[in-house]
Amino acid sequence: MTRRVVNRLRALDDWFLSAEGWLDVGRVLGELDAAVAADSPGAVNEALTGLQALESAYRAQALPGTRKTLIPPDRREQRNVLVGRLTLDLDGPAQRGGTTGTTPSAD
Repeated sequence: MTRRVVNRLRALDDWFLSAEGWLDVGRVLGELDAAVAADSPGAVNEALTGLQALESAYRAQALPGTRKTLIPPDRREQRNVLVGRLTLDLDGPAQRGGTTGTTPSAD
């Protein structure tokens, strides 16, 4: 599931949203961050559902209306911090030098 979340977050680079849309994305990223911190798969799925709803606004980028922009720097930073945390979780055991399922010797 972590890889799926990371892939969804990286896709934000291609979105064009209004300023209000990016505020909504920031709110969802906050919810996702809290869900990841709580290690709650249900809350992660709920946050991803919220992100998916916002994606429809991205797909409507050709419609006239409010000026739409790429991801703003503050949302990019918020997203990058969350991706970094998730990536560390993915790579964690290998980066620590141990293999999963082993215990250190008690010397």
